[in-house]
This record gives sequence, C-alpha cells and structure tokens, in this order.
Amino acid sequence: MDKNISILEDRKIKAHSVLIEMTIGDYIRIANIILKKNPLQRKRVRNSSSVYALLKEDLKNGCIIPPLVFAISDPEYIKYIHDKEEIHYFIIKNFEKSIILDGLQRTYNIIEADEDLLKEVNKIEFSETLRETNLKNLDTFHLHKLRFEFYLGIDKIGILYRMLTLNTGQTPMSLRHQIEILYSDYLSHSIHGIKLLREVDELIPTKIGEYKFQDIIEGFTSYLMKDYLIFDRSDILDNIKSLEKLSSENQGQDIFEKLLLLYHNYLIEINKLSADWTFDPDTLDLQLSGTPFGNNAISIFNRSQMITGLGAAVSFLKSNNSITGFDFVIEDIKSLFFSKSVTSTFNNLLTKLDDIRKNATKIGNAQRAYFYYFFRELFNPMGDSYRDLSESVDIAFQKYRQNN
Repeated sequence: MDKNISILEDRKIKAHSVLIEMTIGDYIRIANIILKKNPLQRKRVRNSSSVYALLKEDLKNGCIIPPLVFAISDPEYIKYIHDKEEIHYFIIKNFEKSIILDGLQRTYNIIEADEDLLKEVNKIEFSETLRETNLKNLDTFHLHKLRFEFYLGIDKIGILYRMLTLNTGQTPMSLRHQIEILYSDYLSHSIHGIKLLREVDELIPTKIGEYKFQDIIEGFTSYLMKDYLIFDRSDILDNIKSLEKLSSENQGQDIFEKLLLLYHNYLIEINKLSADWTFDPDTLDLQLSGTPFGNNAISIFNRSQMITGLGAAVSFLKSNNSITGFDFVIEDIKSLFFSKSVTSTFNNLLTKLDDIRKNATKIGNAQRAYFYYFFRELFNPMGDSYRDLSESVDIAFQKYRQNN
C-alpha cells in the first residue's frame, strides 16, 4: 500500500475521509476476505452486463477507475489522525473489517478480471512463450494501482447516509438491505441476552429473547422513515432530512439496539400481564372467519407487523414531541395495564384483526397500520388510552378505520 495519503474532515457526518492508493493484487486478497466475512453483502448485479464486461476489459488494460469507498467505524482512529504513517497503519490493520460503501460491483469486476487472466496463464494448450506473456500480463494487472477512500469513525447512520448519497443513480439497493448489511454484526453476538436469527440458517424463534433479524430490520426501517410500510431506496432519498435528524439522535447511543430492547421488554411485559392466556373459541361472542391471528400473547405480538408498527409509532410520537425517546417508552412498559379482563381484551383484538383480514386488500400492510395506531395510542401520554392495553385496542381500530 502506498503511503501517499490525503486526510480531510467531513463535518457533515462527523468523520474523517482518508484517500490512499493500493495495488490491485493487494486489494483482491483483502476484498475476498471482506466479502466472505459479510454474507449479507449484495451479490454481483447481472443487469447491464455489457457495461460491466467493458469495464472488466478496461481494467485488464490499466484503466483508472473512480476511488472505491469504504467505512471503518472504530473510533480509535482519532488517536492517529494527525500522523500519516500511523493512520496508514491503522487502515491496513482494519481494512478487512471495513464495509464497502461504493464500488462493490467494481470489486466483482476486478476479481473476475483476475480470474480471467489466471485462466489464460493456466491454459495447457499454450506454448511456454505465450504462457510467460500471459503471466506478465497478470503481474502487470496486479501491480496496477487503485485509489481508495476511507471514512473513519463514521457511525451506522452516517454510513447509511453516505451510502445513499454515493450510490445515487446507480443500480439501486433497497434501504432494508443496506441496513441489514450495516447491522449484521449483531448476528455474531447477543445483546443483553437477546439472540437474532437469520432466515438463511432456518432457525425459528422458540422463546422470548429470540427474534428474526429480518423482523428487527423492518422495524428499524419503519422507525427511520416514520412509516410502517416498507420503503425502497428512492423513498429514503426523498426523506434524507430524516436521516440528518437521526444522525444527531444516534450520538452516544445505538438506536437500533434501543428499538430491540423496547421490543424485547414489551414482549416480556405483555407475556407477564397476559397470565398464560390462550385463545378459547368458546369465549368469543362472534365466530372468527378463519384461524386466529395468534393463540397467545407472544404469537400475536412476536411478528413483523407488530415491530414495524411499533417502530413507526415511536418515531411519530418522538417527532411530535409527545415522548423524549426510547428510554421514555421502555420505562412506560412497566406501567401497562388491562382496564378490562385479559380474555375480553385479547378476544376483542383477535376479532378486530379478523375484520381487517376479511376486508383489507393488502392484509399485511393493513395489519401494520393497525399496530401502528395501537402503539401510538398505548404510548401517547396525551391520549385517552395511555398505557391501557384494553382501550388501545378499540381506539386503534377507530383510527385505522378512519384512515384506511
């Protein structure tokens, strides 16, 4: 790696941008490690293949491409930022742990170009002279230099912001997938005893404290966008101001972790308050049209519709200054209560969810909307059903009917 380094401060995202050079050969070794360490990193995009094929040939011929952009979040970098040699060493040491912000498809092109040149070297039908020529071409390719930009000390919201602004106009990556990549480190360790499970591992949550990673990602996405519907990349570009506000909110705390703790604590409390309630069709006044939404408190609330509704509701209440943040709501959970019996409240909830299922065009979105209003009512200190699980069921349905 060349020690020709440029260092600039990015005051917008409170990080430093460092520009360096590296040979293609050195980068290929590191790139393969980065891609293997993050299985959620987006795969090779196959559309516009003719463009990528042209770029691959250009790379073989020594083409200069725009800098590839990476993020290293480790705050320890600040100790070395004023010493170019030290910051150079810091980047080398942490390169394999970095996230590719811009240049993933170019990285695949580089790797594929290397594979093509290596095949040429290994072709048995070539003469020794031609093989030596091909080997020289491979060596020349490996020695060709690329430019790399590193954002050091950037937090996850800052990374998301920078990913979106860097990739404008290119092959879109969904907001959910970008967040999934950023928070994939939570899959390798528990958070306050909470374990997140990936769908690809075919593991199913069996108890409180085990949740689907994808469900939490969807809830966090809904919190970011203040909406219970699933957003794509163009939507968030239209709402970039939301990320700017969240960037300041995320200082000194991890709002992803806060949302997860809120969700976890709510399930613990609702399970305790329900006193082992289970659905009994004989206690219903009206027969349901099909199977109930859930047979107990956990099967009702441990769903993606609930977490997306919760995320959007908390974001709405915070933006309206009805609450101060996650800690306020987490504390409120301890004061939740049923003003009516547990059985009548859950039967009422299942009846209303059954009505939504019968009449909604998009059932999943309709259920998200209902839970959004449910949590808005439950955690709004100015509302008539504040902390009251029984009343929140009814008022949420009224709000849902008025707005859908």
